[in-house]
Amino acid sequence: MKESISYFAISFVLQWVWFGIVHPNKGVTLLDMFIFSILFAVMFFFIRRIWQYQKKGRSD
Repeated sequence: MKESISYFAISFVLQWVWFGIVHPNKGVTLLDMFIFSILFAVMFFFIRRIWQYQKKGRSD
């Protein structure tokens, strides 16, 4: 769970820097960044679960 929160935070900060400082006129809102950060964290949560399941299956 702690790892998912860090994925969310890192993703949100990187998006904020990219769309707030580097490309400020792209029309991306904070809500967009928040939603995509949540999706990014959920995606990596499932990828990690699948990877652990496959790794566990190989060791048996």
